[in-house]
Amino acid sequence: MLYVDFGVGMSSGLNGVGFRAWELACALEHYDEVSVLTPDVPHADVQETWTGIPWNVGYSKVAPGDRDIYLYGFATPVDSIRRFKAAGAICIFDAIVWPLEYTTYQRVHDSDDRPSKYRALLETYLMRLRLADGYFVASETEKQVLTGLLTTCRFDLLLEPTQDMSLDDLLWLLPVGFSDVNERTRLKPSAQSPTPGPDFVWNGGLWNHYSPVAAVRGLSSLLDSGHEATLWFLYPQRGTPTAAYRAVEEAVAADRRLAQHVTFCHGGLSLADRITVMETARATLCLYEPHVLWDLCPPMRLRETVLYELPVIAPRRGALGNIVANQGFGATTASLSADDVAEAMFSCLQDDHAAGMRGAAASSSESFRYEAMMPGVATWLDRVRAR
Repeated sequence: MLYVDFGVGMSSGLNGVGFRAWELACALEHYDEVSVLTPDVPHADVQETWTGIPWNVGYSKVAPGDRDIYLYGFATPVDSIRRFKAAGAICIFDAIVWPLEYTTYQRVHDSDDRPSKYRALLETYLMRLRLADGYFVASETEKQVLTGLLTTCRFDLLLEPTQDMSLDDLLWLLPVGFSDVNERTRLKPSAQSPTPGPDFVWNGGLWNHYSPVAAVRGLSSLLDSGHEATLWFLYPQRGTPTAAYRAVEEAVAADRRLAQHVTFCHGGLSLADRITVMETARATLCLYEPHVLWDLCPPMRLRETVLYELPVIAPRRGALGNIVANQGFGATTASLSADDVAEAMFSCLQDDHAAGMRGAAASSSESFRYEAMMPGVATWLDRVRAR
């Protein structure tokens, strides 16, 4: 039995990590009996899209067995990992979020004792790391960073005489991708979706490890040069407003023109709504400062680029920037300056350029299909089980 438990809420829909959980389950069900564990009842769109995958709410009803596989993520409760570990399950950590991200959390910045608040998050992360029998990483750079972490918190494992120091028996490269079973293949677009759709979408959270204000400033520069365009922020701000979100609000308020060009989808979008938006948008933006999380591994936003053939605008560096440059399915920015971002946005408004980017996304999509990756993943999981 293989359990997928990423610990993220699903009652209101899915975020990026939620998509990865369900789609990995779909790809892995061809090799093992699979069940997704959720902290709440998944939204109806989720159940309709992945209707063939069994799921359970909570953990008390699940009785893990010896040598079951337990695939978990950065939000999975540590107590659940311990319970599966105690039952003899093989625990695999999908390590696509790093402690570096915690330094940007608003609750850390707002705390009277920032070191203590960060330390608590770090200790929980390291506990998830220590409990794992194997790890999925999303890029070679991420593999190198995880190797460094293991030399400090799992050195006992690394010092075993039989340990292969390539660490290929511990770490498996599983890039961000998509499954053949997804909302675009299983749901009908919403008839109520606003039309026409936006030119550009910010398809991600308004968290501090992103730089959404760079997208707004780029749009202002684009308007300055006489080019009309619209920008939608698809994910609503949840919880305490982040500094990144406040910066976006201030930038929109500072330029009166932007009120009719920028839309915040405060209520969020259903999966059916998202299909229409993604299929009609010109491009998506994923912008961030140097040395943050996405320099190590591409974010889940890459999924929409290859699934919807939607060009992506990203910084010209790091894991995502390298993929965009190599694959040609987007535009990269030399910096986050308003003019550089506007230049990349303008290229996506050119029909010939945009068609080339979409064609590149279609041509490269096979490399990002989870089903194409699963034979190697299944073989590796069997080896981890047999250790």
